[in-house]
Amino acid sequence: MKRAAVAGLALLAAGCSSTVVAPPAPPNPPQPANLAFVDTPATTAATTGIKQAVETAFTYDSTDQGAVAKTEQEYLAGAARTQFDQTFAQVKTTPVKTKTQVLSTGVADLQPRSAKVLVVASQQSSTPDGKTNAATALMLVTAVPASGHWQLTDLNFDPRGALAPDAPAASGAATTRDSALAAAHQDGAILLTLDAQNADAVYDRYESVAADPLLGQFRTTRAHTVDNMKASGAKTSLDPQSVAALTSATPDGKQATVLLGAIVSTQQKGGTQDRRLNVQLTLVRQGAGWKVSGIESLGATQS
Repeated sequence: MKRAAVAGLALLAAGCSSTVVAPPAPPNPPQPANLAFVDTPATTAATTGIKQAVETAFTYDSTDQGAVAKTEQEYLAGAARTQFDQTFAQVKTTPVKTKTQVLSTGVADLQPRSAKVLVVASQQSSTPDGKTNAATALMLVTAVPASGHWQLTDLNFDPRGALAPDAPAASGAATTRDSALAAAHQDGAILLTLDAQNADAVYDRYESVAADPLLGQFRTTRAHTVDNMKASGAKTSLDPQSVAALTSATPDGKQATVLLGAIVSTQQKGGTQDRRLNVQLTLVRQGAGWKVSGIESLGATQS
């Protein structure tokens, strides 16, 4: 009887020590198609590198063609190099010094080995006789990392429509990015609308998409602005092909800035005239949506 009890305990112990197979680990969630502002270090690296490439490639002294060729070899490739050659050919026989400064960048699409960045840049040129010229340009830059820096591979000076491929619904940082972009398009369309015949209703819509401090500014200047709108006789709207890209987003997803390359259409007696107006919108979370707390003009460009 004692032996039977010992044998029973041995069997029980053997059963308790048997290996328990753990359930399989859940699969990792799929990586978003667009890593812009999802992979923060990569987004920062692309922004910094492309800013450096644009400013370096487009800052030159046309009389020092050896230095221009060296910079071109280092920072330009493919279609971007061809585009630069065509532009430089127009000035290389004229002594001119050109300095380019990037005013704002928005990362539209980021892949492991490439990026598309919306850039607003100012360019100042001077000639030996003292003549100067200044211009602002909006361009969509495609670039790749190469030999420790970024190299420009394509330059689009008339970007329109969606700048990144459509992607399935995401979460976290990707959702913040995409919802802020959608709000910038929607609210930008409201804030860049003028209609002299419906000035009060237009201004009501301005206030409906604004948050402080912009909302406070609107309320303070309402009477003056509405009167000016009525007197102007103007009617403008935002072309839906206007482009936008996120410039920044806070880690908590409560604030973002968006670079909007707005195509503003103005109705006149002779027809409709378009112009580019580059603006930077500051957005803040309010409930489930976004409102505009600040708007800054970065200059107009030809459309």
